[in-house]
Amino acid sequence: MFGNAIQRVISRFKNPQKVVNLCFIFVFLFSTVLTWREAVVLEGAYVANQRNSLDSVATLLDRQLQHSIDNLLFYRNAMLYALQSPISTDRTRKSLADFDTLRSQPFWQLRLDLNRSLPMSGVSDEFVHESPLLDRDEKTLHSELSSALELSYIMRLSDRSGTMPQRMFYASRSGFFLTNTPPANDPGIVSLYYRLIARPYFSSQSQQNNPQRALKWTHTFNPDTASGQIVTASVPLDFNGRWYGVLALDYPINSLHSFLQQAKYDDHEGTVLLYDNELNPIASSLGELPTHSLFTAPQLAQIANVVTSAKQGAQGEIRMDSRFITWAKLSNFDGLLIKVHTLEEGVQGEFGRISIVLSVLWLLFTLMLFASWIVIRHLVTNMFSLQQTLSWRANYDTLTRLYNRGAFFEMARKLSQECEQQGLPFSVIQMDLDLFKSINDRFGHSSGDKVLIHAAAMLSDAFRTGDIAGRVGGEEFCIVLPDTSLEEATKVAERIRVRINSKELLLKQGNTVRISASFGVSSAAEFSDYDFERLQTYADHRLYKAKQGGRNQVCNHD
Repeated sequence: MFGNAIQRVISRFKNPQKVVNLCFIFVFLFSTVLTWREAVVLEGAYVANQRNSLDSVATLLDRQLQHSIDNLLFYRNAMLYALQSPISTDRTRKSLADFDTLRSQPFWQLRLDLNRSLPMSGVSDEFVHESPLLDRDEKTLHSELSSALELSYIMRLSDRSGTMPQRMFYASRSGFFLTNTPPANDPGIVSLYYRLIARPYFSSQSQQNNPQRALKWTHTFNPDTASGQIVTASVPLDFNGRWYGVLALDYPINSLHSFLQQAKYDDHEGTVLLYDNELNPIASSLGELPTHSLFTAPQLAQIANVVTSAKQGAQGEIRMDSRFITWAKLSNFDGLLIKVHTLEEGVQGEFGRISIVLSVLWLLFTLMLFASWIVIRHLVTNMFSLQQTLSWRANYDTLTRLYNRGAFFEMARKLSQECEQQGLPFSVIQMDLDLFKSINDRFGHSSGDKVLIHAAAMLSDAFRTGDIAGRVGGEEFCIVLPDTSLEEATKVAERIRVRINSKELLLKQGNTVRISASFGVSSAAEFSDYDFERLQTYADHRLYKAKQGGRNQVCNHD
């Protein structure tokens, strides 16, 4: 049973057209899988390239921010050290005496050294008493002032040549401030100090709002800047349980724009944007923020859903409509960088060009494969048709379309052997057309061919399932009837004789002829012999006996 199943499977591939189709389908699928595999590798390389590109920008920005934060923490440590170990000099004592004289004025400035320190600016006692956030503690006031004056030396000597310009300042709750961009000693000091303490960074550093006393980032509106917004990093100054004030760094938006442009100089694809922790845009590598938002509210929600649970320094990517989004959470900033790479930029870029070349090569290969399939299939079809024609001509008689002598004898032997093995009856009919030579002589060979064709058609119509017939001579035919006794074979022969003799055949215009045939029948049972050639010889002898007995009859005995 298993062998028969294998044979059935193999038999399906005997049709060469199916073999050709399967081969070409296999080649097409194989080439498509290879192309798909290359596309997957290329996609992975593209994703890695986009991540690396954004990672380089994030690393540079984190490094710059870390440098600034380190400076900010250094200034705080300097202030704490000065508060812990105050230094009293003649200049310090003179400056503190000047403060005691000027503290009631609406605005004032103190300076230890015109060349080596920054001026310290402040407001009156009355201004301080009116604000709930401010407090001039007389016990710590002079100590804080002297510490701030020492800090003015350090701030004056600090390097401000960084890649991102920023403003460093100290805003005290005692009504004064110190900045590396000092104002003139004019009424503008009051409004400047008010704006410093009114901004969210200041109140966010209260002990209630920042119990951990950690560094905080704020992104707020600032009317003093051209962009109308500013980013601030701030740390509180606490000593002996008292909140003295806030040390902070302001980053102008223009400097962030410039930094992103420079950091992305070598990568001309995509747009890098800096967002705060609420996904509000801050800066862009385009030099300015786009006039319209790059993301809709649902898209921003999708980004927020992905990045909210991510740790600082994490990276990832999102496919959004026709854009590829790469994001990186900064380690030293409460926000993230996003790189937007559009489909158009992807097509024009290096990976896009490689993808197009890969697609074109696959398309060309597929077209060539399809053209080859058509040509080869056409050739195979012609060869198969030719093979079938040659095979048919090798096995069939072209005139009567019955088996020729060689093919018929071969099949008859096989059938006789099968019947012998199975113990079934087996019979042979030998048939010859009566007076066929006279038809050729009277009407010509073309008319004789018509008679042969007519006789073969009558034979075919009288066949049963399993019977076979062949032309074994000029006008001689032989019929093999497996699983058929002598009596049944005789009836079949009689039926054929009647059918042939019952019709007149029109040979030429006005000339009709009624043909007849003589039959000899033999059976394996009567001779206990299944040899087909001997049975055919017995049937041939009986055929001639039928002719001698007057023709147009069936003979089944000696």
